[in-house]
Amino acid sequence: MDIVSGVVSIEYSHFYITEHIETALEGVDQTPDFHTDEPVIITPGQLTIISRVQSHAAWVTLMLTEVELVQQSEQWQLLGKWPYQPVSGGRMSMSGPTTGPALPAAGWLTGGQGYAPDLQLDPASTYTVHVYAKGRQNSRARYEAAMDREEWGLHEGFEDYVVAFMPTGQ
Repeated sequence: MDIVSGVVSIEYSHFYITEHIETALEGVDQTPDFHTDEPVIITPGQLTIISRVQSHAAWVTLMLTEVELVQQSEQWQLLGKWPYQPVSGGRMSMSGPTTGPALPAAGWLTGGQGYAPDLQLDPASTYTVHVYAKGRQNSRARYEAAMDREEWGLHEGFEDYVVAFMPTGQ
């Protein structure tokens, strides 16, 4: 099992898990259709994950696993399962819509620099991607309560995500 983690800046209530595209995808629309109630929007080379909070930092873990994950606690919620086919080299990274690549999780805790590592998928395989979230059930209420307090400044800890890629075939 390969695992990478990072802290992504969520802006406009969403963030991306994006495949590094080596060449332009002519004729392929990669723009997410935000006119949906789905928590995850799949487009070629990209997953757009919709948050319930407008702007915050979230801990995100990407993993490549051979088996379906077992839910470890009631706090984690399965948002859904979707098919995913890499369109280029299969190198997946996390990023915010305006802030760019995620920070490394360990670096975020200790003040390190650089970007979160990428997760390498086999570009010849197809996958089922499982997206899990923790904290979404009441994240908006906690965010709004934090905004009402005089000590406003808390921008993290509202939601965490795990995105698991499970190979389903060649």
